[in-house]
Amino acid sequence: MPESLSPMHLLESHNPYPDCISLQLEATLASSSGTPSQQFDLYLTVQFNEQWKSLLDGRIKFGLKGGELKLRIEGGELSSVNSDISEEFQVATTISKINPIWRFFPKPSELYLKGSLQQIKLATLMPTEPSYRLAATFEVSQSDISLTDAEDLWRHDISPNKHGILERAIALLLLENRFKPYLSWTQLSSEYTNDWQPLVEGHEAALSPDLLMRLKQLIERIYEAQTDHFLELAKLAGLNPLTDLAGGNFLAVNLSGIELSGANLSQANFRGANLTDIDLSEANLSYAKLSGADLSGAYLGNANLSYGDLRRASLALVNAIAADFTGADLGEANLSNANFSRATVWQARFSHNPGLVDEVRHSLKERGAIVE
Repeated sequence: MPESLSPMHLLESHNPYPDCISLQLEATLASSSGTPSQQFDLYLTVQFNEQWKSLLDGRIKFGLKGGELKLRIEGGELSSVNSDISEEFQVATTISKINPIWRFFPKPSELYLKGSLQQIKLATLMPTEPSYRLAATFEVSQSDISLTDAEDLWRHDISPNKHGILERAIALLLLENRFKPYLSWTQLSSEYTNDWQPLVEGHEAALSPDLLMRLKQLIERIYEAQTDHFLELAKLAGLNPLTDLAGGNFLAVNLSGIELSGANLSQANFRGANLTDIDLSEANLSYAKLSGADLSGAYLGNANLSYGDLRRASLALVNAIAADFTGADLGEANLSNANFSRATVWQARFSHNPGLVDEVRHSLKERGAIVE
């Protein structure tokens, strides 16, 4: 090990969608009292917001509902990892000496990641080899990407069901063709040589003419479809309703009476939707937005609704046997004749609920719910 470490060199830094996410990582020699420093402090600067992007004859706006910041260390290890980096966002940390992960979520009151962190100490790197390298990437999955607005891509009289399907299809197209493997990435090294390898080969900013043509045909096919049945539209768009709806924006859609048992709907937005008599048994609705939705008569047996927003929703006649409501907000939700038998309600919040009888109120409190 040398007596004093040389500064790390920036090999590459790419933020192709800088309004959506702009990430910078700096490595500075750790402060030392009178002796040469043998470690680097790593500082993170990141900014999140929504971003407009031109598409066909119009444009779309997209935002993030989450994402993972990953570090990969070669020739060294982390002597410390900061798991408490922000009050601006919710952050879950997977601590590792060489491959730590910080999972970002918006605050419960926010739909998307918005805000910034400036020069936050992320970790401390201790080189163990003469040559060492650090890569930082920000990665997203399908539940993390969501279209938030669109202009001049379809007529304004499009139904909520068709709008929701098109939003999800476009978001997945962007994810597979532009947002993978990374949405942002940077690489630092102890040496700067001409033979270093970029993290992403041949990254292009534009969609191919073939993809644009397929997208245009998809929009026309969905808009002109003679059906407004949600599952039939999903089939026309090539979407698997059990796996492809997570993170989608489905405001005011009509899913009354359909079956989505076992579907992954995590982080989906169903505000104001008609979900009466729907089968959502064993579905994953964690972190879903269901405020103002009508779930009257829905079957939620064994469903995961943890940390969901069900404020002012109607759960009248709902069968929620063995469902998971951990941390969910059910303020002002209509609970008339709802069945919460064996449901997990730890830290779930109930307040001013029509139809909440004393017997059920007592049972919810006994199981760890917050009942006001």
